[in-house]
Amino acid sequence: MKKLFPLLFLTVVVIGCNTPTPQDSSIADNIDSLMNFSYENGLFNGNILVAQNDKIVYRNAFGYADFDKNEQLNPESSFYLASVSKQFTAMAIMILKERGQLSYEDKLSDYFPDFPDYANRITIRHMLTHTSGIPDYFRLGAYEPGVKNDDVYKVLIEQEELDFEPGTQYSYSNGGYVMLSMIAEKASGEPFHEFMKTNVFTPLEMNQSLVYDLSEPAVNNRAVGYNAAGELDDYDIFTTGDGGIYSNLDDLFKWDQGLRDYKLVSMETMNEAFQPYILTSGDTSNYGFGWGINQKKHFVQHSGGLSGYRTYIRRYLDTGNAFILLTNKGNSFAMQEINTALDNILAKQEFELPEIPLAIQISALIESEGIDKAVEETKNRYAQQPDRNEYDEEGINTLGYTYLRGDDIQTALKLFKLNTELRPNSGNAYDSYAEGLLVSGDTTGSIENYKVSVTMNPNNQNGIDVLESLGVDTSNLLPEIELSEEQLNEFVGSYELEADFILQILREGDQLFIHPSGQNKSELFASSESKFYSKIVDAQITFNKDASGKVVSLTLHQGGDYEAPRMSE
Repeated sequence: MKKLFPLLFLTVVVIGCNTPTPQDSSIADNIDSLMNFSYENGLFNGNILVAQNDKIVYRNAFGYADFDKNEQLNPESSFYLASVSKQFTAMAIMILKERGQLSYEDKLSDYFPDFPDYANRITIRHMLTHTSGIPDYFRLGAYEPGVKNDDVYKVLIEQEELDFEPGTQYSYSNGGYVMLSMIAEKASGEPFHEFMKTNVFTPLEMNQSLVYDLSEPAVNNRAVGYNAAGELDDYDIFTTGDGGIYSNLDDLFKWDQGLRDYKLVSMETMNEAFQPYILTSGDTSNYGFGWGINQKKHFVQHSGGLSGYRTYIRRYLDTGNAFILLTNKGNSFAMQEINTALDNILAKQEFELPEIPLAIQISALIESEGIDKAVEETKNRYAQQPDRNEYDEEGINTLGYTYLRGDDIQTALKLFKLNTELRPNSGNAYDSYAEGLLVSGDTTGSIENYKVSVTMNPNNQNGIDVLESLGVDTSNLLPEIELSEEQLNEFVGSYELEADFILQILREGDQLFIHPSGQNKSELFASSESKFYSKIVDAQITFNKDASGKVVSLTLHQGGDYEAPRMSE
């Protein structure tokens, strides 16, 4: 099974990458050191702008706009923004609200009466803050090349019920933002791309920004999208509201400055956009109008990711600091590590260079010493340090598929097998190994590993389908485990996966649920007395007990193994 988060592999390796770097040079020099290191080690291909006190202190381009044509990026290159576009959609709604052409409390049914009755309970405010309960159309299977707003609309109106009652939960919904752009069109009487040009881009002199829709406008100096393995993965849909905007560094800095100077809407309207939504339970969602909100550190932010594009913007509300990162090579972007380093650099503190993914190091060893030596050294490393958490399951998996597509089946098989040996609880690792074995002609070995994968992850429909196509009865592979309420109660509690991200385990009757911070809850299904799986995402959970039999932590198996200690009640 192809992983969701592949990582780039290169032959450039620098050891000791997480050593703290002192602030013994200028801010620009330190940023340049960070970004050159990231580019040279396959962790960044794109453009970056950093501002301090409303002044640009660093602006640069790294890598290629078009790998097939060998065309390099330049600082003016235009990128598809993906979900960073949502803040622009929210601005359109805010402008129309100030002009009296709509209200945040207008109902979805006021504009689109064809929706079921639940649309009478959904407000524009709910859609702005992802609290509407409208399903994400990606999850509904509506995403495909060429999809447009009308296609999303037709899928959404067929939904007989919402994911939850509006205002009660936060759940990120691209469908809700598609509907916002369609509402903006109805309220303004203009196509969305024209409204944005007239009322946002032109007033801010964002001359290289546009909404890409069915009008198919020309995008000058465009960066082409690729995946982390360097294969073409370009933008190929026409929806607006949830995404759809192309822009570049300079225009996005004009956007940042325009918001600070209240050039588009009033201070009062702008400040309301940066307030987190309060759910009916009293909890906060930490999302405003098109922006994620960090109240503790006083910044707003948003990331974007679709096809080969990964984008990010962060704006500090009280300092004039900001940084913008635009990339076009899939998940070969150490976003979190680079953002943390940039924060520290601007604060004139020590910063750490990103850790080089293991897949990159293995790739270098394969090139220099062969696959057998690469596998041997990797095994030795983890025999000595078995508790390391940075094991790069996803990157190694992607590396294996790259060799598989290149017809080097034996190298691919050895990489897939390595993943199963070092991540024996990963159903996905066994699925990939099974696929490789099937390609190699080893049907018996493939069936054996597909069975292991499906047993670990009963939600692996791909594995089930392949096994059934090979004539295997899968009914005995799908466990039907029933646990008593007393047994389920042992797992109920809060588990801290990372700071400010809690996994709450709940019981309702004879059913266990998981409720991650800021997301809607979903059911968990038992595959044994201590292991559960989700039917919504490719994820499994193992509850861990101490010597006395008390549950002390859980391990989330989702692209790796991540332990979350149980919090004190």
